[in-house]
Amino acid sequence: MSQFSRTPILRACLILLLAAYVMTTGQGVLSAKMPGKKGGEKDAQKQKAPRVFSLEEGIADDVVLPFVPATPRTPVDQKEIDSAAWYMTGRMREARNDFIGAYDAYKKAMEYNPNSIEIYRVLIRLASGLDKTEEAIEYAQKAVELDPEDYELMRKLGLHMAGQGRFEEAVTFLKKASDSPSIDKKSGVYVIIQHDQANLYERLGKKEEAAQCWEVVFRALTKPEEFTFEYNTRSQLEAKQGKLYERIGQSFLETDRLKLAVDAFNKAADSQKGRPGILKYHLAQVYFQSKQYQQALDSLQSYFDEQLQSKGRRAYEFLTEILTALNRQADVIPQLEKLAEKDRFNRTLHYYLAEQYGENDRFDDAEKTYLESIGESSDTEGLAGLLSLYQKNQKYAKLIETLSKIVQTGDGVQRIQSNLERMSKDPELVKGLIAEAEKLKKQDPPGVDVFSAFMIAKLASEADRKAAASEFYQFAMDAAAKHEKPQIRGNWTLLILQEYSQLLREEDKYGELAVLLQKAVENPLLAPQRINLLYFLADARERNGETEAAIKVNEEARQAAPKFPLLDYQHAWIYYHSHDWEKAIVQMQNFIKKYPEQKERVYQVKMMLSNTYVQQGEIGKGEAVLEEMLADDPENPSINNDLGYLYADQGKNLEKAEKMIRIALKSEPDNMAYLDSMGWVLFKLERYQEAAEYLEKASKLPGGGDSTILDHLADCYHKLNKTKEANELWKKALEEAQQSSPADTKLIDQLQKKLNQ
Repeated sequence: MSQFSRTPILRACLILLLAAYVMTTGQGVLSAKMPGKKGGEKDAQKQKAPRVFSLEEGIADDVVLPFVPATPRTPVDQKEIDSAAWYMTGRMREARNDFIGAYDAYKKAMEYNPNSIEIYRVLIRLASGLDKTEEAIEYAQKAVELDPEDYELMRKLGLHMAGQGRFEEAVTFLKKASDSPSIDKKSGVYVIIQHDQANLYERLGKKEEAAQCWEVVFRALTKPEEFTFEYNTRSQLEAKQGKLYERIGQSFLETDRLKLAVDAFNKAADSQKGRPGILKYHLAQVYFQSKQYQQALDSLQSYFDEQLQSKGRRAYEFLTEILTALNRQADVIPQLEKLAEKDRFNRTLHYYLAEQYGENDRFDDAEKTYLESIGESSDTEGLAGLLSLYQKNQKYAKLIETLSKIVQTGDGVQRIQSNLERMSKDPELVKGLIAEAEKLKKQDPPGVDVFSAFMIAKLASEADRKAAASEFYQFAMDAAAKHEKPQIRGNWTLLILQEYSQLLREEDKYGELAVLLQKAVENPLLAPQRINLLYFLADARERNGETEAAIKVNEEARQAAPKFPLLDYQHAWIYYHSHDWEKAIVQMQNFIKKYPEQKERVYQVKMMLSNTYVQQGEIGKGEAVLEEMLADDPENPSINNDLGYLYADQGKNLEKAEKMIRIALKSEPDNMAYLDSMGWVLFKLERYQEAAEYLEKASKLPGGGDSTILDHLADCYHKLNKTKEANELWKKALEEAQQSSPADTKLIDQLQKKLNQ
């Protein structure tokens, strides 16, 4: 099958064996007893071996000479032999279950003989077994290039791709496999490949291509005498033929193969004996597709008469579509009411009926139907429908009560995610909801509980009602702390804390956050999270300007977890953030020595260390740190940016600095810091108009009101004789710098001098 035969490897193996034979054949045959092998002495008596002298005894003449072939080997011959040697080494290691060693040996064999299909096959097998999926795919692609007719390999490659979610590539290789001239179009493997292709085409939304593949599978199932099915292949398909026929029929229906669709649905009905309603449902689809709406309605009624639920909500939506096509929209609710009367325990049907009531402004009927169907349960689907009903009709108190029930179901919040998104985007609804919740929480006992307060806080936060969000997060926290159930006092307190903390950080309310986290640290039910809580508490204390308290909290955390790198990192960061440069340098250097394996953290610490030196006025040391890092990672955007900025700030290496900053900008064109650096280096190059464009863009981004960026832009405007704009920006920059914590006194002095010039 393959145009690349096995001859090179076999020939090389034979050469190796021949060499071994020549070297071990001669006038005398040496033998030695294998360690631990029985029968050695007996064998020695049968055939007496000559004495073997060692070098120490002075006999060194009988040296085994290396094998020298009569005809010198060409480089190609040597590569084949080396490849064969590594291939045999791989076989030996694999036999000993050393699969990693075998894999490495086969890779060596492949390096010497990159055109050997046999080596690629074994590499694919081992790479798959060792979970090296990407490498297996790479080897399989190479093998397919070498042998385009190997449909089995192409199929395996396609399945590998599918397993990785790479469906377009997967279906391409499966199609190549099925189109291969070497595959028997009547074989079971061909049918299975068509089956796999159909699945992938459906996932890709390619309905016509899927239907073409299903035609082959359908023919193979209905006319097996035309195919040479292997037993396993046929059993594999027949085991799931009921659902398979239904799926094939659906594909035919969607691609207007109506006769084939009917045939497939009939087969599905035969395989699902005793359930003609399923067949009638599918026939109704065929009738509807061919615009025979009354026949579709009659056929669908047979499905309803059996009170089947396998088609779920879709069956009732289908009924609505048929009645609408017949211009009988007014009959939708009466028909659903008849079905619901006969099928009282079909929640899906009753929920759909309730939804139709709601859409037709029959609130009382809708609410009653939902409540009766839900009963004492916590059915999420019903509660979600009820929530939508209350939302539409602005029944805020009932909506709040339903929110609480949904949250307590466990996965309910995920189920109503779309509802919550719509609610948060409706300002009037959020306003009304908050107002109603305000009234309810003043009741005794409050009409708002932990769960509803939490959801109202989330909605208020999403709707940018931050004050209300804080109020209800705090209410939820307090309610959780008083709850009778320990899991609410523990788990729910932690959940609310996480959400509330994020809000307070966004609002820069670190003092309030510190108070909140201090209470959490003291909560015995949150003891498993104590180290994390102490970490966040230290962070909040420092950002609130309480450096001594932050150090104390961090120390407590480090004593409890002495081998936690993040805490040592935070220790250095606190000194860095508080501009205690000397102590920061000591802690950073300690971290680098203590945790060399923490590559990402060491990288961050070195970046901070460089900036610390610069802040101290030791710019040379700061540059040295960055230059050492750049030597190890020359394309790193952040290093290029920071070092380029340092060069620019000193007015040196400006062309080099520009190139470095452009490397950073290429990776993130909208990075505020990179834009500022580019503007500054262009300013230093006296290209003021270009510089202003970059700095203007940076100033308009989130966080672009930074005092340094405003100062740089003002400098540009000053050079461009835009004196008024420059002075306005310097004033803004000064205000920003004075409000920063800790304040940059050096920058403040510079700005004041510029305003007074």
